[in-house]
Amino acid sequence: MVQKFRYPLGVLSLLCAGLIFGSIPTALKAAMVDFYPSVQLAIRFLIGAVALTPFVREFNLRLLRDGSMIGLVVFGCFACETLGLQTISANRAAFIFGLNFVFVTLFELLFRQRITMRVVVASGIAFGGIALMSWEGGEPGIGNLWLLLGAICDATSIILLEKFAPQYSAVSLSAVRVWCVAILGLLWAAPDIVQQFHLIQEHWQILHYLGIIATAVLCLLYTVGMQWVPAYQAVFIIALEPLFGAMIAFLVRGETFGYQGIIGALLMLFGVVLVLTEGSAKDEPIPVLSPVKIQV
Repeated sequence: MVQKFRYPLGVLSLLCAGLIFGSIPTALKAAMVDFYPSVQLAIRFLIGAVALTPFVREFNLRLLRDGSMIGLVVFGCFACETLGLQTISANRAAFIFGLNFVFVTLFELLFRQRITMRVVVASGIAFGGIALMSWEGGEPGIGNLWLLLGAICDATSIILLEKFAPQYSAVSLSAVRVWCVAILGLLWAAPDIVQQFHLIQEHWQILHYLGIIATAVLCLLYTVGMQWVPAYQAVFIIALEPLFGAMIAFLVRGETFGYQGIIGALLMLFGVVLVLTEGSAKDEPIPVLSPVKIQV
């Protein structure tokens, strides 16, 4: 009976993760009014790590190795997102970061032989939509490039999670990778934390949301979902995050797109729908060269 409901529960976990993920750009924009990016990143992950630690029931060197490997990539992902949000709007950031599913599709195509032509076409459509939205109003800025790099890191973490999540409890693996990011973040922020300590005390509400909900709970939902849903499907479910992000940015900060941005957003969502309805399609996997085995 439990086995029967694993896939739908995994999908539900990833949908909830997408909703939380969509709130992060807006929350980060609010936090970065006062904080240095390095400080808010370090504090949010420290709070998340402390929140997860009491629930850890297993720990060994193998878990430390695999969790730290994911944590290193996750640190790159969140650091790039934090830096990128200094120069671009929250709604645009949510859509650019959605490029992670394009990179997961490419990784799957190169290494796994599990991608259908429908998924590749959908990725191309979504990529075109994000390009329209991202360059609306001028030349691409440094913020776009940071978010693009963050999307690559996020795609890599999803592939690693698919490999490692079934081998450990969700809480234990989440705790190790969050602690890894927290430690790296504290090293990054060390020169500035003392200077901004009074701001940490003043803005504890937004930091606790970022730490407990947008870090600890988000990582836990990600891990649970990746235990039961393949990476190439999971990333398209999470790709609904830009829709949530744009809605939250509009409701909280009043940020909107122009016509070109709206067209781009619709194209991206159309690509997501193509993949989410793939179960009814008759597509055959694309023939590729012999898949490369990833040894970790």
